[in-house]
Amino acid sequence: MDQPSKQIADRYRLQLSDVWRQWFDTDAADLRPAGMFRISLSAAQLTAEQPTEIWPGFMLPDTLPIIGNEYGDWLCVRAMPDDRLGELVHWYHGGGDWIPIGNRLAEALLHDTVDQFRPIGGQMLRGAAETVAPNHCDEVLSRTVEDSFLNWLCEGLASEICGVSGVATRLGSLVEHLRNNHHQAALRLLYENAWSIDAVACDLIEDALQRPVSKLADPKIAELLEVDWSPDFVRWLFDLGTMPEEHRRRVVEQLSIETSAWPNQDWMTAEEIAGGVLRRRSDVGWAYDIAGWCRQRAGDPAVAAKIYWSGRMASSFSDQAVRMRTHWFDQRHGKFSIAQLLSLTDHITSADQQDPYLSAVRQPTEKRLRSVREYWQALGRQKMRQDAHAEAYACFYRAGWDMGAHRLSEYRPILESLIECAHAAGWSARAAIAETHLACLQQR
Repeated sequence: MDQPSKQIADRYRLQLSDVWRQWFDTDAADLRPAGMFRISLSAAQLTAEQPTEIWPGFMLPDTLPIIGNEYGDWLCVRAMPDDRLGELVHWYHGGGDWIPIGNRLAEALLHDTVDQFRPIGGQMLRGAAETVAPNHCDEVLSRTVEDSFLNWLCEGLASEICGVSGVATRLGSLVEHLRNNHHQAALRLLYENAWSIDAVACDLIEDALQRPVSKLADPKIAELLEVDWSPDFVRWLFDLGTMPEEHRRRVVEQLSIETSAWPNQDWMTAEEIAGGVLRRRSDVGWAYDIAGWCRQRAGDPAVAAKIYWSGRMASSFSDQAVRMRTHWFDQRHGKFSIAQLLSLTDHITSADQQDPYLSAVRQPTEKRLRSVREYWQALGRQKMRQDAHAEAYACFYRAGWDMGAHRLSEYRPILESLIECAHAAGWSARAAIAETHLACLQQR
C-alpha cells in the first residue's frame, strides 16, 4: 500500500512538501501535541469518499481538517493555487468562525499550547471554563517539555534567520513564561518571532481591551444599572470610554472600586497591532473593526470611514465579534464595519453610498443573506464570461462565506461554481477539495 502522504496527495491532487509528507507518514500518528488539538486525522479518514470530519457549507471550501479538539473545532489547512498546502486556520464549530494561525503546523500547535494559559473568562470561543480540568495547565506544560514535542517544534520553526538552537532557546523562555503564568509575555514572544502572528495579534488586542474589563463583564452589573446587557452594556465593555459618567459613578459605588483602579483599556496598543495586521492581509474583519474604531474614538471620522470602507467585504465569519465584543452593533447592517460606516455618511461620497455591495447588505434582515449571495454569484458569473477565473473563484467563495446562507442546500450551486472556476484556473487541488465538500453536502 502507498504511503499515507501519497494516498492524500493523489486523492486531492496535492504537491506535498517534505514537511507535510513527514506529517502524514509519521508525525500525525506519533506526535503528542501539548495543547487541546490532539486528534490527528489518518489517511484513511482524509481519503474517504465523503470524510465525516468535513462540515460542508460551514468549513471554508478550500480547506481540509487536519487536527481536531474535543470541542468540535479543527485546525484546517488551505490548498493554494500551486496545489501546495499553505495557511492553517483555526475553525470554530460554533458558527463557522475562523482565524489564521500561520503557515506551518508547528506554529499552529505552539499557539494552541500557549492558548491554554489564556486567563479564564477569555476562552469565549474555545470551551467553557468548567470543562477544563484543575490540573490542565500542568499537564500541558508537562507535554510541552517532552523531548519529542520540543524537538519537533524546533525543527518545524527553524528558519534561515533563526536555526534549531536559536528556536530551542526561545522555546525555553516561552516555557518559563507559561510556568510563571505570564501569558502576555508568552504572546509577545510569539509575536516578536512572527509565529502565528495574526492569531497572536488578535490575542494581544483582546488582552489590551477586554482583559482589563473582565471584572465588569457581569450581567448583574447591567441589572444594577437598569440597562440592557446587549447592546448597551456590551458596547460599554467594548469601549469603557462610551459609558456615561453617571453610570460609571454608580458602578464605582456599587462595586466599591477606587477611582484610581478604574480599568484602563490600551487602545494605542490595539491600534498599532490592528494596523500591522492590515498591512499584512486584507481578509480578517476584526482588524478593520478595531482599527476603524480607534480612529473613530480619536475624533478622526474621515480616516475611520476609509478603514471601515476597506473592510466592508471582509467575511463576517472572520470578525471574532464575541472576543472583541463588537457584537453590540445594529444587526440591521450585518457587520460592525458597515454599521459604523453608515453612521459616518458625512465622510462617504455619494457614489460610495450607492455601492451595489452596500445596497445588497442593507436589505431587510430576512432578505440580506440571499441578496448578498446573489450579488456575489452575479459578479462571479460576469468574471467567468470574461475568463477571469481567479476573480470569479473569489466571488463564488464570498457568495457562500461572506455572510453565509439560510439553508445548506444553497451551498450546492456555490460549490459547483467554485469547482468550475478552479478547474478553469488550473487549480487542481482546490477543485478536488471543493468536489469533496460537495460530495459531503450531497450525502447529508
